[in-house]
Amino acid sequence: MSRTTAAVETRDAFVARLEAGPGGPDLGWVTQVAAALFGGQDADTARVWAVRVHEDLVRLGGRVPFTVVHDWHAHTVVPLLAEAGARRGGDGAAQEAVRALHERALAGERAGEAEWAAALGPALTEVYRYAYAYAEAYATAAANARGYAMDNDFGEEKAAEFATMYAKLNTDANARSYADANAIAHTRLLAAAFAGADEEAFAAAYPFAYVHAYALADAERAEQEGRAERYRAACGRLADGFTESLARASG
Repeated sequence: MSRTTAAVETRDAFVARLEAGPGGPDLGWVTQVAAALFGGQDADTARVWAVRVHEDLVRLGGRVPFTVVHDWHAHTVVPLLAEAGARRGGDGAAQEAVRALHERALAGERAGEAEWAAALGPALTEVYRYAYAYAEAYATAAANARGYAMDNDFGEEKAAEFATMYAKLNTDANARSYADANAIAHTRLLAAAFAGADEEAFAAAYPFAYVHAYALADAERAEQEGRAERYRAACGRLADGFTESLARASG
């Protein structure tokens, strides 16, 4: 079974490490994920949560099985993303295909890299589309377009029409490009890591960035108000699920 070693340091040192931020792949995937989740919660909640994580790392002797990655995605990440998609009218099929592969991995059935990539491509495209700050980008594009129109004597009515048209075309195109580019960039990396249960490959894929994308996918809405609170709530849910996955891991 593939395991990654997370240094079992004192509790205070561990919390300080998480407070310092996720850093790069040299920290390992466990520390990257934990630091990202720590940073996404309010300070008091994060410190209590970090103690729970540290207790499990001590129990495991710092040897964390890769099954934790599969367990966390199957039981926490994918359900969160499926709910985010349902709010947007999605059917959840793409996320379910990824969840099924994680469940198979937990049962000891290893899927190949090509099978992982085929599932991850559509699912990651959805993730990054959900995570794109559409409302903010649309408002900025509309304001800029209206300013241009007014400077060029369009008049109030035509300026408003132009701003709406431009903002939709511009923001839709940027959102598609953002989602497609990120999915293409990350599908191969994650497929290789998941197929091989390769902790070093997963760490090299910067999993702290996926934590951010997962939380944003849940937090983004048509209305910008409350976005920060929704982001913290998503990180809290992801964090609780991560400790549950660690707790289910065998030492």
